[in-house]
Amino acid sequence: MQSRSDALDEIFSKHGEAAIYVTNTGYMSRAVYDIKATQRGIFYMQGSMGLSPAIALGIALNTEREVVALVGDASLLMHLGITHTIRDYKNKGLENLYVYILDNGCHESVGAYKSSHLEDDYVGVDKIYKISCDGKLPRVGVSFKENIEELRKGLSCE
Repeated sequence: MQSRSDALDEIFSKHGEAAIYVTNTGYMSRAVYDIKATQRGIFYMQGSMGLSPAIALGIALNTEREVVALVGDASLLMHLGITHTIRDYKNKGLENLYVYILDNGCHESVGAYKSSHLEDDYVGVDKIYKISCDGKLPRVGVSFKENIEELRKGLSCE
């Protein structure tokens, strides 16, 4: 088992600053912001638990850049069906989407309540990291408007 920050460091090292990252709501966004606050190309998904893989899929279908979805275990369970859709697109040749699950066995953002156990792997998921809890992190310091502007710049929409 590794720490959340070590798992994120490994993922960011693998994909680099040219990739587009879509973080999940709650602790995932906080953890990424804590270690990568100045990095561009990060979309801090706020408010829709478990949808970062679906949003990342939509982005990956519209860019050649690597797109990385970061999602917590309990959040993934909210929208588990997206893994099959991602698998289908990967089987049709989609090669720029990567989905990583950070599994600490709980709904950390809402009080660390236990979540259902994840299987060892899922279709459409590149890797599941078993992580420890690193402690409460501060809120993401990016406004909604700034977040959207950065996403548009990263996708060259402006």
